[in-house]
Amino acid sequence: MAISSGVTVPEALTTQCTWLAFNMACATWPALRTQWAQYVTTPGVIQRLQTEGMALVTASIPGLAEKLGAVQQGKAFARELARLQNTEVSVVTLADAAYPLALRWIPEPPPVLYVWGTLQPEDHLALAVVGSRKPSPYGQVAAQRLSAALAQSGFTVVSGLARGIDSLAHQATLQHGGRTIAVLGSGINVIYPPEHRRLSEAIRSQGAVVSEFAFDTKPDRWNFPRRNRIISGLTLGTLVVEASEQSGSLHTARHALEQGREVFAVPGRIDVPSSRGTNNLIKRGAKLVEDIDDILEELPEVVRLAVRPSGTGQEAPACTAMPSDLAADEAHVLGLVAPEETHIEVIIQASALSAQVVASILVTLELRGLVRQFPGKFFTRC
Repeated sequence: MAISSGVTVPEALTTQCTWLAFNMACATWPALRTQWAQYVTTPGVIQRLQTEGMALVTASIPGLAEKLGAVQQGKAFARELARLQNTEVSVVTLADAAYPLALRWIPEPPPVLYVWGTLQPEDHLALAVVGSRKPSPYGQVAAQRLSAALAQSGFTVVSGLARGIDSLAHQATLQHGGRTIAVLGSGINVIYPPEHRRLSEAIRSQGAVVSEFAFDTKPDRWNFPRRNRIISGLTLGTLVVEASEQSGSLHTARHALEQGREVFAVPGRIDVPSSRGTNNLIKRGAKLVEDIDDILEELPEVVRLAVRPSGTGQEAPACTAMPSDLAADEAHVLGLVAPEETHIEVIIQASALSAQVVASILVTLELRGLVRQFPGKFFTRC
């Protein structure tokens, strides 16, 4: 198939071609995006799209055919198709059976998802885990523990690949054999932050990295509020682990409420600014979460029946000897953790490091499977 820009489109992309043009048109004409949001909520439209496709939209939105023609004649569209033919990225449209069911029914579903990795039917059992980009040691441990428990229970953990809680949620899920999906606020080939390139590759092999944005789209700040509706839209509910009153993760919680999904929050200290957002969510009715059972209690029975019993998931990695790639301060702290339970205050006093530094190092060591933490801030060497 050839389009007006002169590019030959392979059969695999033929049905998605008009959808891709529409997605790019929405980015070019904001008013068109508004028209789409209004149109797609019309009763019966979602069902008809699966059989009639973009022809239904074109016939229903005045002037759309001309806009699609303008996009398809442009060089940017030709480049987009060429990129798709030469990468491992696939495209899923709202008319495709593979489009995530939960996302299909949000107020403004993205017309197109770029997917690096695979979306699986079992991803319908999903929960979003989001929070601060600069979490406290408490928030770090809470994110890691709850994400690990979700993974072991068969949940797909969805987050945004950001620094802090997002990356901890992805990492803990991967380490416990679970599936995880990262939703970008940039083009699928623009990993942000850039230091999470290796993490994104691990997610791709054990889940998917997805975006609604065209290739090369920069991570501009206004993309992230839009991205957040997809994070919540892919899931049964959103868990906010730690958030200040200005945290972007509160936008994700708001989207979850608008989409009719559950909102959960981990309580924090009342004197810490980074906990005010989550504590306010709880005041306004979010479910307080201390462990995974608090989440399961709020989900429909049919969902609870699909959850794996505790302990049947892949076990955490076995503890190993001291790796050679540890930083000097990490090796120093690890050497102070005994095989029997050692309280964190003992480790801090023996290390001559600050409490904050030791707590951060212990979180890193725990994520790597080198120490285990027990109630009361006791640690053991693996």
